[in-house]
Amino acid sequence: MERVVAGIVATVFTVSMKLPQIYHSIKTKRTKDISIWFLLLDVLNHIAWLVYAVFDNMNIPLIICDSVSIMLSFVLLGFKYKYDHQIVEL
Repeated sequence: MERVVAGIVATVFTVSMKLPQIYHSIKTKRTKDISIWFLLLDVLNHIAWLVYAVFDNMNIPLIICDSVSIMLSFVLLGFKYKYDHQIVEL
């Protein structure tokens, strides 16, 4: 039981880490200060953990956590591409 609770708490914190950055990116429409290498390594990190979770007897909390985190990282990558490649009109 403790393992499940710890998994849920870790999932909530891990997923919540990206939400402020997504909100800030939407609000300011700026992503210049976000490193593309950070985002790419973040996606690779979560893919590695996802593979581990599958081999770890289908660790459901970890699978959910990393699946959602990958999705949120792709949202940030999309914002980075969109906002960094916008043409500023005066």
